[in-house]
Amino acid sequence: MCIRDRLRDIAVIDLLKDILGWTSVVFYILITIFNTMKVTRYAAFASATNDTIWSILMGWWPKVILNLSVTAINLYRYFKDFTQTAKIVIQLLAAVMILGISYIVYVAVHAFIAEPTLAVGLQFVDLGVIVIALYMTELKKYRILMLLSGFVGMVGYFGNPQMMIIKALVIIIMSYKLFTTRNDTPEQRAAENK
Repeated sequence: MCIRDRLRDIAVIDLLKDILGWTSVVFYILITIFNTMKVTRYAAFASATNDTIWSILMGWWPKVILNLSVTAINLYRYFKDFTQTAKIVIQLLAAVMILGISYIVYVAVHAFIAEPTLAVGLQFVDLGVIVIALYMTELKKYRILMLLSGFVGMVGYFGNPQMMIIKALVIIIMSYKLFTTRNDTPEQRAAENK
């Protein structure tokens, strides 16, 4: 392989990284604007898949593992909330997820001990808030946690333009959604959670 071919391959990979990075911004916007949990779960799954591929290309291995855990949690909640999947299958999925999250905690703690910084610590706090948000079955609680994630992540990812844009958009959209739905009736809230 000649140098020119190698440079072209690098340029294509760099272009793919940029596309996936900005696609990540789009998916985060979609996650925040959907009005039902089912569609929100679809967007979250697509976002985590996109971010996993992007993280692999960027060489961010802890982020790869973390995005895989978000995908697993989202799949678990989807099967539990929106399908008639057998209880044993859901329990097996949960067991696999618990093993994966345990490994993620192991990796996260060791990485943080090896290189403790405020930014890395806040990135993991942000991840924890997002994971808890994905477990929510009420859209209002989900939005409150995502709003919190916006503020924590804004500090944790300070300096990364794509993540700063994502977190600013999350703050704006979640604030708007929480403000405009504050007077919803219980029936309207129940319809949103379907």
